Amino acid sequence: MFTKTLTAGVLAVSLALTSLSPTQAQASFSEEDAVVGILTLLLLGAAIHNSRDNGNDRPRVDPNAWKVLPDQCLRQTTRRNGNSIRFFGQRCMNNNYAYVSRLPQACHVRFRNENGQRRQGWRARCLRNEGFRFNRH
Repeated sequence: MFTKTLTAGVLAVSLALTSLSPTQAQASFSEEDAVVGILTLLLLGAAIHNSRDNGNDRPRVDPNAWKVLPDQCLRQTTRRNGNSIRFFGQRCMNNNYAYVSRLPQACHVRFRNENGQRRQGWRARCLRNEGFRFNRH
């Protein structure tokens, strides 16, 4: 980045000096020539500054976007033993989340609900402790 700035500065100075054409062969510049040269440098500097692409107008992509889980998959149910559990259902996650294979297996759970149905998914608290967030609207 410094190299671009230095190159732009050298270019600006050389353009400013070559754009001055003396009417007579003189050994020094007049005040008018100095003012024109400075104004030329300022205009070139402003043009270079405005043409730079800072990246501010581009949308930023969150590198941890894959750690945001779909809230529609968050379930709460009661286990057969009477304890309640909050989890992300496996079928819903397979349909609504592209990174199921990246979920920690330590958070995966299989259990039977109070009606005896088999359920499986990932424990919500465990995923939160692993750095995952819920996509709440």
